[in-house]
This record gives sequence, C-alpha cells and structure tokens, in this order.
Amino acid sequence: MKDLIAAALSGLCVVHCLALPILLAVGSSGLLLGVFSSEWFHYLMLLPISALLVWSLPGGWCVHRNKTPFLLGLSGFLLLVISLFAGHDAELVLSVSGGFLLAAAHLRNRVLLLRTQEISHVTN
Repeated sequence: MKDLIAAALSGLCVVHCLALPILLAVGSSGLLLGVFSSEWFHYLMLLPISALLVWSLPGGWCVHRNKTPFLLGLSGFLLLVISLFAGHDAELVLSVSGGFLLAAAHLRNRVLLLRTQEISHVTN
C-alpha cells in the first residue's frame, strides 16, 4: 500500500511540475499558486518524499532482494535534490525525470513484493 501511495504522490509531483509553469504563463495567481511555486514548498516536499523512500524501498529489498527499485528511487530522489539547485531551464526536466523515476521505483517494488508473495504461497 505504501508503494501505491508513494507512486501516486510522485505522479502528483510530476503534474505539479508540468502544470505550474502553464498556470503561471496564463496569468493565474492567488495564494495557493504562490504557495506551490515558492522555493520553501519544494524543500518541504523533500521530507515526505525521503520518508516514503526510506520506509518503503529498503524493506522491499529485504523481501525480494532486487536492487532495481532502490536504484531507481535513489536516482529519482537525487534528481529532485539537484533540481533545487539547478538553473531555471534545467529544473523542470530534472524534477519531472526524478518524479517519474520515483514512481517507477515504487511501482516496481510493489510488483516484486507481490510476485515474491505469490511464490511463497505456491511453495507453502
């Protein structure tokens, strides 16, 4: 379940990254848009992202012993961190790529966990 929540949140991150520039370009404004576009919001979002990453992927590895989800998740997280310090032109590409990698990591982790559970039920 936690992988599905994390994948959904990663998807929301991608939507946020793609929709915000469009909303700013068409002239939408307001308090909510100001909050979502502020720099501290992006720093604040790293807390739940890192918590879900640490909570989900290492535990999955202990069960299925596949490093792929962890490597995808770590790569995605690092891209998000780098996007905070990158220039404006690279920020969108880095953050969207990071969000996609995080979603892929959590979905792959879930598939591997379900597959491992199926195998253990068959052998028991």
